Amino acid sequence: MYLDWYREANTINTIHKWVVTVKSRRPMMTEEIEKKLRAIVKNSTRKAAIEEWKTAADKQGGPLYNYRFDHVEEVVSLSKEIALDTDANLDVVILAAWLHDLAKPGIGGISAEQHGIASAELAKEILTAEKVDPEVIEQVADVIRKHVGLKIKQQLQPLEAQILWEADKILKLGMIGLIQSLLNTVRLFPGRNMIQIADSIREFLSLASEIAACMYTRRGRKIANERLNTLRELSKRLDKELNLGR
Repeated sequence: MYLDWYREANTINTIHKWVVTVKSRRPMMTEEIEKKLRAIVKNSTRKAAIEEWKTAADKQGGPLYNYRFDHVEEVVSLSKEIALDTDANLDVVILAAWLHDLAKPGIGGISAEQHGIASAELAKEILTAEKVDPEVIEQVADVIRKHVGLKIKQQLQPLEAQILWEADKILKLGMIGLIQSLLNTVRLFPGRNMIQIADSIREFLSLASEIAACMYTRRGRKIANERLNTLRELSKRLDKELNLGR
């Protein structure tokens, strides 16, 4: 009994010392001073940050990051992967994947809501000029028209349309989705800090789950769920690192 009492007393004493140590190590400055210092540093670095990005763009002689091309190339690769164990027409899948975003802002300049229809028309012009079979051209155009929207209530028909839709949406998940989102954040939401970026990623997880639930092909479901889990884990890790010291 004496040993039990001793251990308990020793544990309490250790905890008390730890609490005292933590209290003694708290910063003496007030929160108001820290806010002022943050504003000073932010304002003093703003001009340099603008010049650094501008200089980098000028030296590059082109886009710092060509998101649209990167996205399309990844959609093509993923479409091929999803279609592997299906009866889909690979010619239609691949042609549609390459041309699905031709009219998207940043490529053809059409509004995002109408880009499926407009991209289909542009695809028909290009493929006609390349002397592709007219029947294949119509199939490609149909697939492209149907790839829009972040969620679907039932499987798209034909199968080629479902494959393109899945490849296009899966790219919003996982490491690729996160990296592309971060790179685009610089352009779309300049000035965001890491906490705001972490908030936006966390808020996206609910929609990401709904997107993953819209996969109907076997490979599409598998890839989407793997990437969704990756995105969730990355979000948790980012939150954990940002919460240090707060």
